[in-house]
Amino acid sequence: MKIFTASQIRRADQYTIIHEPIASIDLMERAAQACVTQLIAHFPHQQHFTICCGPGNNGGDGLAMSRLLLEKNFEVSTYIIESEKNSTDHQINYQRLLQTPGCEIKAFHQQTDITPNEHSVLIDCLLGTGVTRPVEGELAELIQHLNQSFKTIISIDVPSGMHCDEHTIGPSINASETWTFQWVKKAFLFPENNIRVGDWSIVNIGISPEFEMQEPSSFFLLDENMMADIRKPRDKFAHKGNFGHALIIAGSKGKMGAAVIAARACLRSGVGLLTCAIPERGEIIMQTTNPEAMVLLDVDQDVITQLPDIHNYKAIGIGPGLGTDARSAQVVKSLLQTAACPLLIDADALNCIAHQQWQALLPKRCILTPHVKEFERLFGTTKNDFEQHQLQIESSIKYGIIIVLKGAHTCITTPEGLVYFNNTGNPGLAKGGSGDLLSGIITAYLAQGYTPQQAALLGVYDHGHAADLTAQRLGQQAMLPTDL
Repeated sequence: MKIFTASQIRRADQYTIIHEPIASIDLMERAAQACVTQLIAHFPHQQHFTICCGPGNNGGDGLAMSRLLLEKNFEVSTYIIESEKNSTDHQINYQRLLQTPGCEIKAFHQQTDITPNEHSVLIDCLLGTGVTRPVEGELAELIQHLNQSFKTIISIDVPSGMHCDEHTIGPSINASETWTFQWVKKAFLFPENNIRVGDWSIVNIGISPEFEMQEPSSFFLLDENMMADIRKPRDKFAHKGNFGHALIIAGSKGKMGAAVIAARACLRSGVGLLTCAIPERGEIIMQTTNPEAMVLLDVDQDVITQLPDIHNYKAIGIGPGLGTDARSAQVVKSLLQTAACPLLIDADALNCIAHQQWQALLPKRCILTPHVKEFERLFGTTKNDFEQHQLQIESSIKYGIIIVLKGAHTCITTPEGLVYFNNTGNPGLAKGGSGDLLSGIITAYLAQGYTPQQAALLGVYDHGHAADLTAQRLGQQAMLPTDL
């Protein structure tokens, strides 16, 4: 699924109006009807709704929702901001609402003009996607009052006051849930906006599919359809040689579990053959836990000190549990300088690169899988999530690498400036070992002949999907990386 900017979404509305064709007021009616249908399904026992409407089209959506709910015999308190700049469709829906039996419209100029109902759900339709400046004055006070007065807030399209395409300064509605039209907004996917957006879902309002097909975007949300286009079927007569031989360089004293998890994930993800280069003390651990894996033992008991012969491997993963011993760091450097096959670089291998400032040695199209702190060590700190996101894009382009920045919506950037956000996974992944698991999965896909970009996308999506399946069975708190 493509992710569009606020200006592109406005063009999508106009494209639909022209090419369907449909009047803008009828498109608004369709959006309001979709939201009311979802509202009734979501709150089957709710009788009272409070709808706050601004002067623009987002407010027009709210007025239409008020009328539709009244027609279905719900109790609705409708509040509007009086303005001389109401949009045309807002004015039409205002007149329609006035003619609806049971209509109760109240204008508010300050926060004390709205009387909260403790049993009511607040529908936020104050401001839409066009917000580009901080909310100030009485409107800012109203937003803060609403946040404090209602337990449940549903924001329609976007939380009022939040910026869709940049860092938000100033107050915004802190929604329990946000029901957004047609496409997710990029701002929803950053941690700093979690308190504003809450749980989000997409409401299909019938925007022209042709627009999405022809409108260019560098931003995408991963979905199963995209993954299905990438996945390769397995031939009936395939053998282990068809699925690649991977090498994982991992482990050190006290951290052999990371190597074990990465190896098991690689094997479970379809690699044909796997060899693990590990410290000597890890032999029994690895051979016992992963008997399908072959091992290359280092001369040192506790850490990796030598780079093995790497010429016969289809893909190499390095880093899980590696440690940052100076000798292991030199192994990382040697690998960067000599590897001809695709590389996956994670964990302590990333820390070695950051400490020694070896970023310029990174091979083209290698895959880095940092968490936020590892990313900061490698590429620098930023003031907010939007700046960090831009730095990630710039770093992928500058070094010609694929960066997988791990998080709730793991973000993958490519040397071409393409950006992919993931929407699988859950907080059950917030345990040590989850990143090692991802390293093994991606390394397996690289060995099977997927391009680095394909391997990163598949690996991240499947890693999260496995976590969702596991959480259904065990719960987020109890699940472990080895359960995945």
